[in-house]
Amino acid sequence: MTDGAELLDVFLRCRPGLERFVRTAFPRLAPDVDDLLQEIWLELQTKVVSPDFQAPRNSESWLRMLVRSRALDRLRSMERRIFFSLTMRKDADSEMSKKIDPEDRGPSPATHAIEQERRRRQGLLLSDVLVEFCRWCEKRPQRLAIKEAYERSLHGQSPAQIAEAMGVPPANVHQWLHQAREWVRQRVTERDVERSVFLTLYEGQ
Repeated sequence: MTDGAELLDVFLRCRPGLERFVRTAFPRLAPDVDDLLQEIWLELQTKVVSPDFQAPRNSESWLRMLVRSRALDRLRSMERRIFFSLTMRKDADSEMSKKIDPEDRGPSPATHAIEQERRRRQGLLLSDVLVEFCRWCEKRPQRLAIKEAYERSLHGQSPAQIAEAMGVPPANVHQWLHQAREWVRQRVTERDVERSVFLTLYEGQ
């Protein structure tokens, strides 16, 4: 058996364990675990036929690291979409509250390009910050509830819905969300000195 074929065989044998790993380490990806592992399987099939392919010394450990990396990539993509939708909704609400000038023909191409670039930077910054937040929560078991509550809020659940889903008093949820938002707020202001992302995301809170 070639090194490539052996790696594919190890992946198939370890797949149930890798699936459990994803479900445990990345609960938000539980509904997508089959798609994630299928993408990795296809990626491996391409890797092993590459001329510069070198089999890892410890295939199981290497596969786990690959799965973790691809899971984080998928989470970043999800989080970026969530944050884009949040910031765009805030901007849309702000625009609707303004009086529209009948002579206003919209932003110039240059202004539009600047705004698009600003949104791209917003998405990257906020995605990175949320990844940091998740890692901070995962360092201490007692912080996992904060992480879950905040993730649920990003997906549109109200504090009452979160409390019911998690089986905890609403007061706990409000406290966790406050902690999470303050952590994210502080990290964003540290990394975005002009506070363009900060003001857009948290305006009105």
